[in-house]
This record gives sequence, C-alpha cells and structure tokens, in this order.
Amino acid sequence: MAFSLVEIVLAMGIIAFALIVLFALLPVGLKSNTDSIGESQAVNLLQALIADRQSSGYYTNSSVYNLPALTNVTTSSTGTLFIQEDGTTNASPGSARYQVSYTLYPAVYQFAAATNYPATTVPMPVSMDFIVSWPAAATNRASSVETVATFMTQ
Repeated sequence: MAFSLVEIVLAMGIIAFALIVLFALLPVGLKSNTDSIGESQAVNLLQALIADRQSSGYYTNSSVYNLPALTNVTTSSTGTLFIQEDGTTNASPGSARYQVSYTLYPAVYQFAAATNYPATTVPMPVSMDFIVSWPAAATNRASSVETVATFMTQ
C-alpha cells in the first residue's frame, strides 16, 4: 500500500497552493497590525490633548501642548502642532510623527428672554475639533483620527 507518484505530486501541489495563499496574506496582516498600532497611538494622543486642555485654567493656554485659552473666543481659530513619537512637540514636520490640526469654535450665546442680551452668567460651551494625522511629513496623509471635545467656560 504505497502512494503513487501522481498522488504525491497532487498532494504537494495542494500544499504548495495553500502555502502561497498563506504567504500572500502575511503582508496584509502586517500592514493591518501597523495601522492598528498607529491608530491606537493617535487616539492616546487625542486623549492627552483633551486632558491637557481640561487640566489647564480657562484663562491660560494649556501647559503641555500650549493649546489656546478658552475665554474671549469670538471667532473660529485654527492651529497646527507637530508631535514626536514620545509626545513632545516639535516645530517642524521633518522629525515629527504626528500632525495635530485643531479648530477652536466659539460659544453660541444664549440670550436672556426678557432683555435680549447674552446671558453671561450661564456657562458657555466652547468646542475644539482635533484631527491627528500621520506621518507628519507626508503631503498626502493616508491615516488620521478625529474627535470633537466640548469644554464649558465659566
């Protein structure tokens, strides 16, 4: 009861086909893993940006990333940060891993019913839209995450 040469060649062909398929899927899995790591790091950076803005006073810029103060915001303003892999800011995109673009939106005033003047004693929400993209030096960034955070002013 031995295998014939045809059976052995056929079995080797099936095994070779299966191995080729497995090896073809390997780069797809590695790219997916790399993308997932980058996205996780970007989400962690977003959390650090929001925590930095929340931990700073309303009248001052944030302490770590120098995000603008939340008071006297009358028009939308934008800014860009370049952040290295370790979370420190950098002035140029050349050695940075992430580019953070943010937009600060002013509070929408609520008017007092009787006087038709803005109700200044009511806390007013100020929104910031954060977009983290990478790599920072690329002109066409293929990867990015975005979130909007709303902060209550006094």
